[in-house]
Amino acid sequence: MNFAAAVFTVALTVAGIASGAEQFSFDASEFEKKIFDTSGYLEEKLEAMSLRGDAPAYRLGYPGKPARKSLVRSTTTLEASARLNLDAFVADLRAQAVSAHDALTDTRSEATVMDSGVRWSAGPGYVVDIGKRVQRWGKGYAWSPVGFIERPRDANDPQASREGFVMASGEWTKRFESPVSTVGITGLIVPTSGRINTDFGQTGHVNPAAKLYLLALDTDLDLLWRGKGARPQSFGVDFSRNISSALEVHGEWARTLAAPRNTVTASGVTRSAQANADAWLLGLRYLTGGEVTWIVEYYRNGNGFSARELDAYGEFLAYALAPGAGAALENKARAVAQSGYGRPNPGRDYLYLKASVSEPFGWVYGAAALTAMSNVHDGSWQLTPEVSYSGLAGVELRARLVLLAGPAHAEFAEKAVRNRLELQARFFF
Repeated sequence: MNFAAAVFTVALTVAGIASGAEQFSFDASEFEKKIFDTSGYLEEKLEAMSLRGDAPAYRLGYPGKPARKSLVRSTTTLEASARLNLDAFVADLRAQAVSAHDALTDTRSEATVMDSGVRWSAGPGYVVDIGKRVQRWGKGYAWSPVGFIERPRDANDPQASREGFVMASGEWTKRFESPVSTVGITGLIVPTSGRINTDFGQTGHVNPAAKLYLLALDTDLDLLWRGKGARPQSFGVDFSRNISSALEVHGEWARTLAAPRNTVTASGVTRSAQANADAWLLGLRYLTGGEVTWIVEYYRNGNGFSARELDAYGEFLAYALAPGAGAALENKARAVAQSGYGRPNPGRDYLYLKASVSEPFGWVYGAAALTAMSNVHDGSWQLTPEVSYSGLAGVELRARLVLLAGPAHAEFAEKAVRNRLELQARFFF
């Protein structure tokens, strides 16, 4: 039996024994600020996947491999954090090591510094920060059009750990007794060179960015900007407001100037252009009387591909990756995918819906959720039911089933994976 499966089975057995007993304790020392603190987790994940072995996306992702109907992958992840508190200075580090194995690829192991640096509280309301940081701009849950200086989140798992970029920032915050009760100004630079932030964009740029935060009339507002450099210039605004104790609404809008856009026809003719592109998001979060939390978001990406363009891309892949098509066409298909079509959500309009509840049907320490995501124009969709259990001290168990379907050449219907079952055991320390 795979180690991840064994861990999951043993943990579930213990959970059944332990769920009937609750222990409570209080230790005041746990709430004291420590000079040095560490934390982290070890995660074992087992994935059982149903594959579309005849799909172009499969041949693109696994070149030269025979078609398969199923695949099992095991992944071990170790993430550790350390923090040193020295009055006005705080130094921290968060690193992650991952090892994954399946029958189609060699064992992949890598270690990455996810977030680290030094933060200096220079005075009341003044903070200077230098290091590798994850900036969480925007109010969206699944997507963030104004996330100008961060790696995109995974809409299928928005809470997943992400890696930051190396940057320097300065922040000033001031509170007032007025309708605008809080003002915050943040300035940043995200330099790119041959060794720093190589995946942010072209090298040799400073890449300035700024954010103005306002808490006005109980509404959170941000004005955001990224200067032209490794990426095109972008600016935008976001907001969040609690309409009631149970209902929150939020939204984002962003414009990118001279955004590059690459398209391909069914016969393989590629075109490149630049144009201003708008993206926006509107969403709400609602808590029902039955303690069910609903999150709904509509995302519009003006630089995304229409259903017709995605259909043409699918036809080109089928032609370019057909048996005997040749290495030149295969290389072109790979280049086209990397030009934008291979993004996790390359379409233009998406609808996201998530319903989650804690302790459903009286299941103590349990939780359940159902997430649905759809490409509005091509009619394809993804459905993800999941359950989790946290009744064991320092242990979290999670199971998810990811189902994808839709018409031919549609986004979610053309992925290499048709369905996926995930079993995850996370041990915190």
